[in-house]
Amino acid sequence: MKKILTIIIIVSSSVVNGQTLKDSVNVIYKNYFDLLKTKEKLDTIALKVENFGELMESNNQKIQNLTEAELFGLKKQLDQRRKKIINTTEFVFASNASLNAIKQLDATSDYLTQISSLNNPDNSDLGFSLSDEITSILEKEIIKGKNKINGVKSSKFLLFVDNIIKSPITQTLTSAIPVASSIKSVVDLVMVNALNGKDTSIDDVVDLKNSLKVYLEHYEGLAKAQIEFEQNLGNLDIRKEGLVLLLTQFTTERSNTLIPNAISEEDENLSLTQLINKYYTKSIVQQRVDKIINTKPLDHNAHLANNALVYPNYALNQAKFIRDEIESLSKEYISILSTYQTALKVVLEKSKIIGDTTRIDNKISELEGKLLVVKNTFDDNLNMHKLNATFNTLMSY
Repeated sequence: MKKILTIIIIVSSSVVNGQTLKDSVNVIYKNYFDLLKTKEKLDTIALKVENFGELMESNNQKIQNLTEAELFGLKKQLDQRRKKIINTTEFVFASNASLNAIKQLDATSDYLTQISSLNNPDNSDLGFSLSDEITSILEKEIIKGKNKINGVKSSKFLLFVDNIIKSPITQTLTSAIPVASSIKSVVDLVMVNALNGKDTSIDDVVDLKNSLKVYLEHYEGLAKAQIEFEQNLGNLDIRKEGLVLLLTQFTTERSNTLIPNAISEEDENLSLTQLINKYYTKSIVQQRVDKIINTKPLDHNAHLANNALVYPNYALNQAKFIRDEIESLSKEYISILSTYQTALKVVLEKSKIIGDTTRIDNKISELEGKLLVVKNTFDDNLNMHKLNATFNTLMSY
């Protein structure tokens, strides 16, 4: 129950991220909550089946009169039940592995590192260095060969500007990349200089702004793409963490059905992987199931009515929900990366007027190549084929 409440809290907290996210998450998990309601009804039915089993066991005459065909039918049902209980561990293991792959994608390596390097003012991968460009523009539009600007040595003035560009003194809330705000800081500095002396005119400031505009648009474009990318990842993180809780709850239910109270509140600090390794590996479950069955190897009816070996139909619906949501999350993660790449390409294409066309085209190709590596590696680690195979095996009995 604590884990269910935690999921509800996560859904509620999504309000801060906007109505769209809240609605999205609520829709996603509505079906799962409906399954939990169904579970309560089915638990009642299971109780009736248990009582029926007790009546059957008390009626020795009817048991003795069972035909060999009926006994074979009961044995087959028990074998199928056994396989389903044991095979669920394989499904949980594969689901957890896939979820771990999704979590690892957040820190995807080389691709994001290459993008980050574009925000370095000294980076010249696109055929220009922002620090060099601004120095050149200031010399042309503001300094104009003068040794001093309003009493300040030109060299000192340029050194100060270079420091602003490489170590921004301000950072606006609307910019995820400090470089954009540092360009604005340079303009502000020149405007103050213009107000305090006669060496810099308002026309000089206007020319400076016009010259810097294309650079500002370039870095603001990078900032906008990054903001949207991080927001989209943040939205999916809510679903991802919720899904981890659902799989943890599913694992706990199936484990505690077989071994009552095996997983308790004392284990709440364990990760899902630790929980599986401690309580829900295939060998652990198989040993427990076989131990129960071997106490009365021929009393198939009693085992089918045993609460510890119950496998409700709603558990299969829960498994399907988890499988489907993992697949959906993985597709959306890849879609977010692709959208980010597209947005970056638009920014870089526009920046060909200030950079080297060939080098920009090479950078676009390089990023696309690295993104393809990310996608292929992610698909390998996600291993939806394995997850689907374990799910299909689970549904086959």
